[in-house]
Amino acid sequence: MNKRFFLSILLFLFVWSSSSYSQYGWWKDKKYKSKEQQQKFDNCKYTFLGISDGFMYSNVNYITPYFQNEVYISVKNGDKGYYNREQALYIIEDFLTNYPPDSFKWKNSYRSESYAFASGKYIYKKNGYLNKYLISISLKYINELWLIDQIIVN
Repeated sequence: MNKRFFLSILLFLFVWSSSSYSQYGWWKDKKYKSKEQQQKFDNCKYTFLGISDGFMYSNVNYITPYFQNEVYISVKNGDKGYYNREQALYIIEDFLTNYPPDSFKWKNSYRSESYAFASGKYIYKKNGYLNKYLISISLKYINELWLIDQIIVN
């Protein structure tokens, strides 16, 4: 009995660690010259994590705090162009309603001093089938905040 319990715990830890690693493998941690620069890029990472929560839980309120005054949005077979914050909210809300998420995970990212980019896989259910989109988001560093510059859904 103890041996079986021990093996079950090991299996759980292996599965849990591999699944948690896969979500964080998209962000390559780096060493920075100052604490301020480290904090700046930690904030970038947390901005992307907040946005991913919005897509994962179909909640536009996790995404909208990061909108600039004007956001470029391109949704495959849909809206495309520059939109103000309120219009962008409705477009993303409409997307999340029409394509309810099953899962969302970032796959890769890039960052520089004033720009950051991440792309991930958005899995949704439609008519009983699982489908996917690739979502790419770019951020700009403006007034010490990382804000969404573009959202592209392919």
